[in-house]
Amino acid sequence: HHTFEPSTKQNGWRAKAARRDSNENSLFWKTHTPDPLPPLPPDTDPETGAQLPPVIAYVTTLTKCGPKHRGGLDGAAVLLHSIRRNSYGWVPIQEQFEQADNTKKGDENSMPPQYGGHGGRYRYRAYVIVDPLASPQNQGKSGECARFLQKIGYTVLHRPPLVPLFEITDQDNDGNEGNQFYTELKDLGHVGMQRPNDGLTAVRPGEHPDKLRKMMHNDGCCGYTELLKLHVYGMVEHELAVHLDFDSLLLRPMDDLFDAMLGKGDETIRSKLPLAKLPRTKEVDLTRLIDAAFTRDYNSVNHPDLDAPVGYQGGFLVVRPNLEVLERYRTILRRGEFLLGPRDGWAGKHGGFYGDVTFQGILPYYYEDVAPEGLHNEAELDRCIFNQMGDNPRKSTYKFPRATPLDAKKMGFSD
Repeated sequence: HHTFEPSTKQNGWRAKAARRDSNENSLFWKTHTPDPLPPLPPDTDPETGAQLPPVIAYVTTLTKCGPKHRGGLDGAAVLLHSIRRNSYGWVPIQEQFEQADNTKKGDENSMPPQYGGHGGRYRYRAYVIVDPLASPQNQGKSGECARFLQKIGYTVLHRPPLVPLFEITDQDNDGNEGNQFYTELKDLGHVGMQRPNDGLTAVRPGEHPDKLRKMMHNDGCCGYTELLKLHVYGMVEHELAVHLDFDSLLLRPMDDLFDAMLGKGDETIRSKLPLAKLPRTKEVDLTRLIDAAFTRDYNSVNHPDLDAPVGYQGGFLVVRPNLEVLERYRTILRRGEFLLGPRDGWAGKHGGFYGDVTFQGILPYYYEDVAPEGLHNEAELDRCIFNQMGDNPRKSTYKFPRATPLDAKKMGFSD
């Protein structure tokens, strides 16, 4: 059994680093405010007057910009091009060739390659949510990544944490009272401030009051900044928002998913949306609008079992933005009901997998335990078609204990 628990000395250093980073983040917002979304393009074609399709928000997140983080910039560029060529307005290379005046049909030597995307039925706009550590306003190398992403077509959105990780205190002040937004951020409180004093979700005996905050700071790839992804719920100017990590790639349009989520098109066609059929899959009502679509990360469960909790895969999430949902996530963070010692997870139900204390755990906790019953219609998609990770569902390949809660015989695996 591996706990990956650092030494006492490392624990002390990590706790101080977590508090320091939280304070530095808060100070940034003394002189900055979150960027508003630029106005969306018109809904109608200015030349023909024809109705244009909705603009989908494709969102990714940049939390740091050091030497080891720059390899993802190529991925971000490829991702953006894959979005572009699977969206409305893209003319496939073959059609471009055929429309050209100098086309010599039948000349195989002059034919372009048979690839290049076929376009889609929905428009797009690409955003990158940036943490202050990676702001394009930063002089020098820490701002280079965001400046590159701006240059190739991403719209940068500075965003604060939904709730500060640690309390913003007067000791953090430098004599500058800060702007109105800083006051509002301070008034939000901090993670765990409303944790119940008794009951099943109270802090367990012997647990240091900062332990959860320290774990969030160090969790997964990006720590507490991983939760910046939740800001997709705040993009209410768009009917739909898609969060994708830099290392993802669109191979075909997701028009069928967008149609189902927005209730567009023929109901018979919507009923063919590729949904998961796995042990934890919930029934989806395809006659209703779908509020969120996701895949689960079955390969990240530490102790495989058919009843084991499974997180949502953190690199892919599609939502219908909703400010009330965003506020509920803030409430979750202020309550901080993640049970430790042992690590049983959110409300003692959602833990024991990679990313459980941040994004991959807070999503199932919200949809399965916090949201009023029947309020949302969320869809677990077929992970062989959506967000396919090219992983082996029956063998661990990751540095942490990784396996699958699926029983090979029950699921019909023959290898």
